[in-house]
Amino acid sequence: MFSSEVQLRDDKGRRSAPRRAAAFDTQFRAQVGASRSPCRIIDISCGGARLMLYQQLAPETSIRLSLPGKGLVDAHIVWADGREAGCRFDSPLDDATVTKLQADSTERGGRA
Repeated sequence: MFSSEVQLRDDKGRRSAPRRAAAFDTQFRAQVGASRSPCRIIDISCGGARLMLYQQLAPETSIRLSLPGKGLVDAHIVWADGREAGCRFDSPLDDATVTKLQADSTERGGRA
């Protein structure tokens, strides 16, 4: 998709929040006590993010994602396709946080 805004699907397959293109590296943990694993956020919205992973995760896996300037955010995988996965945040981010993450990504050379 070439648009800088994509929509996150709700439980019925409909998108519930606009996603914004982003490209930045971060880390996540798939379980308490597990080591951190690298990932790349491809796009993000108030409700979730699309991730490029270096390992496969199954849907319904709970993760703790590190977001620059926000800290750790609890989420769960809602879909996975090879090394890409979509996660839904357990508590939605505010619009200002998403805007800042996307803007910071653009400044670091990410696509937007």
